[in-house]
Order: sequence, then C-alpha cells, then structure tokens
Amino acid sequence: MRQTPWNDVSSSRSMPVAAADQEIDAPADKAALVAEASRGTRLLTRRNALVALALFLVALAFMLSLESRLGLSVTGVSTEPYFNEQAESWLHGRWDVDIPITAPDIETINGKNYLYYPPFPALLLLPFVALFGVSASDILFTTLLSAANTSLLYLLFEQLRLNGWSKRAWSEHALVTVFCCFGTINLYLSLGGTVWFTAHIVCMTCTLLALLLALRGHYGWGAALLGCAFFARFSVALGFLLLLYLAWQDAGRQPLLGRFVSSLRIYRPDWVAVPWRRLLPVAMVMAAVAVLFAAHNALVFGSPLDTGYTALLQQRYPQVRDGVFNISYVPANFVNMFFNFPYVSFGDLFNRQLQIDLLNKGSGISVFVTTPLFLLLFWRNQRFSALRAALWLVIGLDVVAMLLFYNAGGYQFGVRYLYDVYPFAFLLLVLNDVRIDWRFAALGLFGVVINVLGALEFWTLFPLTGK
Repeated sequence: MRQTPWNDVSSSRSMPVAAADQEIDAPADKAALVAEASRGTRLLTRRNALVALALFLVALAFMLSLESRLGLSVTGVSTEPYFNEQAESWLHGRWDVDIPITAPDIETINGKNYLYYPPFPALLLLPFVALFGVSASDILFTTLLSAANTSLLYLLFEQLRLNGWSKRAWSEHALVTVFCCFGTINLYLSLGGTVWFTAHIVCMTCTLLALLLALRGHYGWGAALLGCAFFARFSVALGFLLLLYLAWQDAGRQPLLGRFVSSLRIYRPDWVAVPWRRLLPVAMVMAAVAVLFAAHNALVFGSPLDTGYTALLQQRYPQVRDGVFNISYVPANFVNMFFNFPYVSFGDLFNRQLQIDLLNKGSGISVFVTTPLFLLLFWRNQRFSALRAALWLVIGLDVVAMLLFYNAGGYQFGVRYLYDVYPFAFLLLVLNDVRIDWRFAALGLFGVVINVLGALEFWTLFPLTGK
C-alpha cells in the first residue's frame, strides 16, 4: 500500500512564494533533499540486521533471567490471562468470558461477564489458544514481543537517520535503544504477562511498526498498524495526528505543511500544497477504526460510545463518583505522574535501619525517576524542528487526557498509563541536540538500575502475580 509520491507540486503554483514562506521552508527543504536521496536506501543492511538481532537476543536473555530469578514460569500463564479467555470465548462464538465476577476488572451485563479491555491482544493470541487452549503462555508471548520491540526501536531510529532527521551514528542509536528498553518501565511491564501489561506491550509493538512504516512512506499501512495499537490501548489514538503530519510532509521529503500554513496567513489557501493522495489512506483507516470502535462497543456494551469502563467503575468501584474523566483528578494525577518518589522510612526511633520502597506503597513513582533520560527532553535545541513540535503535540495532548482520566487504584512501579506515549518520547530523545556523552550514559545507567530494582520489587510483592 505504498502511496505514489506527490511530485512536482511546487512547480504548479502560479503565485510566487512569499519571503516568509521561503524562510520557514529553507531548513526543511535541506532535510527533504537528504530524505529524498535516501529514499532507495535499504534499512535492513547487514549491519542493521545483525545489531537488531543482537539487541533482540540480549533483551530476551535478560528478561528471561529476571523471570527465572523471580520464580515466574516463563512457559506458564499469569493469574490474569484474560486475553486467553477472550480468545477461547471467540472460538465458541461468544463475547462474554468464563471469568468469575470476583476477578479484578470484570463486569456483568445481562447476567454475563465481560472484559472492557480492547480486543486486539486477544486476536493475536487466538491461534495459540486454538492450538494450546487457555493454557497458552501469555507470559512468554509478552516477553517475546517486548524483546522484538527492542529491535524495532533500533530500526526506527535508523530510519530517522535515513530520512535526514537524525544525525547520530548507529552505535548511538543502539545505546539509546538499550536505555529505552531497560532503563524505563518497559522492563517491569515485559515480565509476568497479565492482561494489563500484555496490552501495553502489544500497543508498543504496533505503535513502533506504525511509525516505522510511516517513515518509510507507507502511510496507509502505518495507520492500519496504529489502528491495531488503538485496539490494544485506546489512549494511543492521538498518534494519528503524527501520522497525518508525516503523510502531509511525505516523511520529510516534501515539506508542504509549512507552505500551506503560510498561505493561510495571507488568506489565500494553497490547496495544491495538500497531498490528498497521501492523506486519504490515513483518513480512510481512521474512519474504519472509528466504525469498528463504535460497532464493538454497540455489540458488547449496547452503545457506540460506551467502552464498558463506566459500567466497571459503577459495579466494582462505587467510591468513584466523578466519572471516567473529571478535572478533580488532575492534582492527584499530576503529583503521581511527576512528583511521586520512592518512600523512604526507618524502622522506629531506636532502629534507624533505612528502608526504601521503590513502589511508594504501590502507587508508583515519577516518570522522571523511572526514566531520568526524559529530563533531557526539555533540553534547549538550537533550531526549531516541526517534527519535534508534532511529537510534543501528541505527547502533550495525551498527558492532558491522562491527567483528567480516573487511573488511581492500580498497583504499579512506574506510571504505566503514560507508557503509551513512550514511543513518541523515545523519538524526541534521538531528535534533540543533547550530546550522548558520559552524562547521558550516567542518567541512562541510573535508569537501568532503578528499573531492575523496581521490577524485582514489584514482581516479588505484586499481589496477583502469576508465580
């Protein structure tokens, strides 16, 4: 589904380009020349393939060793393999699941029990459940996908270089990849399976694939993969804004968006600068995703806009009286996301033994503690980048949505509700001007240590662990 490039658009303009427009597009035009020159360059060179394979094997070995130390059965199932149960129900022609109402996050509608979680992870598990039944290992499935994400992230960074947006060497991309996968909450989410963490990892896989395909010019397929990510975690929906931007700009090859915006300033819209052929596939996929979303909700929950979360709160958490989204949640969510720190205490007045709770009693700790490298996202860059602005827009809107969302009550090490914007934050890390030197490495290594310790503590104390 590779779209035909919208070539020679600028030559069809009869009106001269304004001086301000030239000034805006000059840096972008230079990047466009680099991107156009690299259009035929292969991403999977021998070096990239070997590095991606090595990253996969190292990540897999590291996560399997942690699971072994924690006593997690790698080939077993977690105690919340809900997607297995959903797949099993589909094989019998049903949407309801054979999970007791006493299990976490299960709701009852017309006397039957249902999942409110988006269905795509269950669809991926369907062939394995068909072969092995509900005993198919959601733990191994999640771990393998997460290890593959390590390779995908490295290839995504390399594609940025091919498009002319990253000036970093492959070795720097490999180092940032290691820090992003082991020095973030990605590590603890990759262990132990469960419905919650499997959904996050599946969403990450689909989002990385979507971005990679879009950067390679396959905008329709990129939108389709992001649609799959949406049906794993609804909060990734704002990523479609970035795909529209990439399609408009042809992934940096034709910087037409700036030209169109400049034309609006003089009240003479330049419709020639709108690449309809590239935008239309993305828009069509978005429409299809919206239709499927509404159809699923109507079929399972009785209303096109009802995801089932409202009914879950009413049935299982009656203490939540302000609904799914409310401004009253902002203060607590803001502190929890950015200013929660490990809980430090001493035994008593006579026993001054230091005790550090990395989970902060299960409420989780700040994203800047679990991922210190994210502090560098605010590094002042020497020049403006429209791609960075687009990434910040997606991240900012998603963070605002999560601040308004009721997401308390979950036992966690880091704030996992923000994990769905991590792919966009990872891109920003590579795209900013900060040097990868010993200070960058020190922050990254600190993140690895914190996340290894946090993962060990979480899966030791997790009350619903699949040991």
